[in-house]
Amino acid sequence: MIKGLGLRPVLPDAAAASRSLAGVAVIAVAAVQWGPAGSATAAVGTAAVAGATAFQDSPRSRVPLVYLVSGLSGVAVTLGAVTSAVPALFVAAAVLWCFGAAMLWSHGPNAGLVGAASTALLVSTPPLAHTASAVLGTAALAVAGGLMQALILALWPPQRWRAQRDALVGAYRSLAADTRELDVCKGHGWVVDSGPLVALREAFTSEEGPNRRRSAVYRGWYALPERIAATLADIAGVPWSENLSRVLAEAADTMAAVADTSRSGRVAADVAISRFDSVAQEATGPEAGVVQRLSALLHEAIAMRLGDFVPSTPDAVRLRRPELPTSVRSAIRGVRDQSRWHSPVLRHAVRVSIAVGVACAIDLYADAPYGYWIPLTVLMVLRPETAHTYTRCVGRVGGSVVGLAVVAGVLVVLHPPAPVSAILTVAAVGVAYAVSGVGYIAMSAAVAAAAVLLIDIGRAGEAPAMSDPVLATLVGGALALIAHVVLPDDELTRLAQRAGELLKTEIDYAATVIKGYVHEVDNPAEAMTAAWQRAFRARAAFEATTGAMRIESRELRHWLRSYRTALNAVTNSCATLEAHLPARPTATGDRNFALTVDEFVEALCGDPPTAASPWTVDAAELAAAEQRVREAVPRGGFDEGPARVLVAEVGAITRTLTAIAVSPGPTSVR
Repeated sequence: MIKGLGLRPVLPDAAAASRSLAGVAVIAVAAVQWGPAGSATAAVGTAAVAGATAFQDSPRSRVPLVYLVSGLSGVAVTLGAVTSAVPALFVAAAVLWCFGAAMLWSHGPNAGLVGAASTALLVSTPPLAHTASAVLGTAALAVAGGLMQALILALWPPQRWRAQRDALVGAYRSLAADTRELDVCKGHGWVVDSGPLVALREAFTSEEGPNRRRSAVYRGWYALPERIAATLADIAGVPWSENLSRVLAEAADTMAAVADTSRSGRVAADVAISRFDSVAQEATGPEAGVVQRLSALLHEAIAMRLGDFVPSTPDAVRLRRPELPTSVRSAIRGVRDQSRWHSPVLRHAVRVSIAVGVACAIDLYADAPYGYWIPLTVLMVLRPETAHTYTRCVGRVGGSVVGLAVVAGVLVVLHPPAPVSAILTVAAVGVAYAVSGVGYIAMSAAVAAAAVLLIDIGRAGEAPAMSDPVLATLVGGALALIAHVVLPDDELTRLAQRAGELLKTEIDYAATVIKGYVHEVDNPAEAMTAAWQRAFRARAAFEATTGAMRIESRELRHWLRSYRTALNAVTNSCATLEAHLPARPTATGDRNFALTVDEFVEALCGDPPTAASPWTVDAAELAAAEQRVREAVPRGGFDEGPARVLVAEVGAITRTLTAIAVSPGPTSVR
């Protein structure tokens, strides 16, 4: 059950989870009643994986993403079924598939976990009858299980997504109305309505952690309307002209077309941006610069409306649905970039594929009872190396053993038939959904429990025994740890990872303190202490890594000195901010200042970490966000003093992080 491999969705609402579980139950009944022997495991497993994928808060292509996962799982099931009759061929297929699937970590943790899930389906769900009809029937049921989740998602999207769509429509409609009002009043006394923009940001961020990192694409859904509003405010300050009036009229029509969610809205959006381009080209006076900025933003909004991946030019906007070729090229380029021996993604792929191959060989040639749990445990435990590799390996193995032992005990007592196992599996998948945000140990236990029941559907004739799967799990965990010991990342790669993780925790500390200036925080002292302690532990891990190295390179020693100096500067800024933290949030009534500070915190946190890059930040975006904070600082009043302290330290943090972002990392000395 691949959700069990650790996909980390936003905790689904009860209604969406219930619909997903209903889809899993339907495909389970169909597979048990009418599918080939053993097909229920593949069908229910794929449905569970697709359901977990459907809950990912992807900003675009949500349903096509479920299609992709369904197809990938179907191919994995087919490959496992076709090769399972020949042990040597099956082991080779598992190794090759596992290697390719593990390279998906180059695109982030969710893609990597989906790849691991597909490998789990390959090694655990070959049909018992090796005939063409059994193979095709099993693969068809697996794909059908995933497509059912896509259908459910398309017909009944989660409430959170519907709220985001409504807020997005409301924001663009409000901007269109504000633009028309600006055209009428010619800038005199004009003020943008910030209410819909605040509601839009809350719809996308209110249910997430305080410093959760979001991708630039995801942030764009609510940050782009805010940038359009800021540009309109700049237009209100330029000299008026007939050309500018025509530009605003067409801009209002364009934003109204973006807000139109009907099928005809796509055509209207394309027509509107064409008309806007024709009048924007005539803006050659003092308004030319700000009109060009507005043009770039509107093109980006249209591109997002049409589903384009790279909204940069009018020609790109004209393209129709280029997601597939663009995303395929991007995926290939991302994998190719990690095809270096020192890459943590490539080394992980080698580690996990070899470990899975050895585990499958033990299962097939040693005829070990419940031997398929050895490769399954390897897949659930192994991740690209981090500062917590061994601790989390042990934690995942322990959680898996607990979940497996509990369910194995139930199977020993009840020895349920396949239909009852299917019902229990659906319930276990629901538990996995429920604990998805609790932690990796609880998640490992829930996944292991669901996987035991899932596999028991297709192997209902086997006599259950509690000790056999537990022993197989321990063997798989030991094999995973041995793989890490035998093939660790090299010293410079580990140093780069520890450096990135340390910087990430320092930034989280800074973000926690900065947010305390503009938002009410429950137990602020406790929150800041916890953030500082995480940074302290990360610094200890970083120093332990450097202490274990033989640093003979002068360039590396220079980099370490510079890096420590920069980190100390960030820590000093955080300490200064914490020392001057006001008793109540600064500028409580100034929404604009709070909004710009929130934007800065998001730019500060950067993109979500990946196996290849623990921390990345867009230096230009960070500098622009810092400038907006500087311009929005309250003038006069009680709030001015703390706000100016905040602005000064925000500037210092920005300069430090920009220097780190543009400087070569430790791996550059190879």
